[in-house]
Amino acid sequence: MSKKVGLTDARIVGLLPPKIGQIEITDSIVAGLRLRVGASGVKTYILRKRIGSKVHNVTLGRHSLGFGLAAARRRARDLLTDIEQGQSIPKRSDPNRGYAQGIGTIGELFETYLTNEVIGKKRTAREIERVFRKYILPEMGDRIADTVTRGDVTRFIEKMAFGRGKETLRMARSVHQHLSSFYSWAMPKLDRLPAHPCRDAWRPKASKPRDRVLSDYELGQLWDASLSEGYPFGTVVRLLILTAQRRGEVINAEWDEFDFQANLWTIPGSRAKNGVANIVPLSAQAVSIIEEIRGMVASSSNEIGLSGNRVFPAIGNPAHSTGGMPKGWRRIMAAVLRDTDRNILHFTPHDIRRTAATGLQRLGVPLVVSEAVLNHQSGAAKAGVAGVYHRHKYTVEKQEALRLWGNEVQRIVDAHAVVKNRGTSWMIAQS
Repeated sequence: MSKKVGLTDARIVGLLPPKIGQIEITDSIVAGLRLRVGASGVKTYILRKRIGSKVHNVTLGRHSLGFGLAAARRRARDLLTDIEQGQSIPKRSDPNRGYAQGIGTIGELFETYLTNEVIGKKRTAREIERVFRKYILPEMGDRIADTVTRGDVTRFIEKMAFGRGKETLRMARSVHQHLSSFYSWAMPKLDRLPAHPCRDAWRPKASKPRDRVLSDYELGQLWDASLSEGYPFGTVVRLLILTAQRRGEVINAEWDEFDFQANLWTIPGSRAKNGVANIVPLSAQAVSIIEEIRGMVASSSNEIGLSGNRVFPAIGNPAHSTGGMPKGWRRIMAAVLRDTDRNILHFTPHDIRRTAATGLQRLGVPLVVSEAVLNHQSGAAKAGVAGVYHRHKYTVEKQEALRLWGNEVQRIVDAHAVVKNRGTSWMIAQS
């Protein structure tokens, strides 16, 4: 039964389900677009198209906040354009097919994907679920999985990339990657889908690697700002500078990873980005910071939260948890920019690591040793057959490299203090 009335958002919201069977409401804007309402209350968009003597019905998806009338019209128009250009129309997809088994829509399939394939991948599970729930499911969660085309994916990714500015290009690429992995897993279950919809769909090109390196002046400014910020985030930044390790590796450091007799910090493979354990010799400057934290632990009570195995636990205040690092970094950057009259371009915590690597090269540290400090599994010394047999850990060499870098950071910080004091003295004299 089809009601010859137009579709509007208000009409759809107010629609009551029939007591038995189903009803269809025809759209007055896009030819062939209909809304099917069943006795259960489920509202499903379909496209009905006659080709020759056959009438084809294509399920577009369930009505939801993420897939409303406007989206259904766009989808219907795209399908009609494909048909006009000679492309084959998808076979009819029963909107109820597979729902009982939890398969049918992308959203339903994702829950199975999450349970069977994602959970257990400790390093990526949280990010995969976040990307799906924040970006993919609101837009495509109600789409029947085996009706999604290359054009659908392209339009979705383009919207992601350009809808809110160039800064979303990286996220659009990440969304494409996660959606593609999902479909690689789902394809054997989707016997009506002729081809992987992400394989030839458009995606943003990979961005060029960043090459931002801080000048000595910028490094001095950052050090001062980190001192003003204090524990925990300012302390984290100073250790990032001195150790050249990754932000997550520093933030999640545990006390039992440190050998205070040998002044060594061993980052276990379970916490390293590449899964390879890394021995980090601690310079005198880094040891001083670690000992400062140990002093805080020794003198504190459990009330302020410095007990336990974490070097950077929350200090009673949720704002001090490691999850607050982005806000802490913004405060530090604000201080860097506020306390200077120079034009300083934006930089990130990862740029600190690149700055340390560049500093090691400037000090004459061999590239293979710099790579070992950074725990990079690349470079000529570890490529090809050489990499299979190359097991030298470079602990002694890394110790000397980080000693030199610690002294260099100290020199930069001291010189920066002199420059700032000169400026302050000049301003006092002028007043």
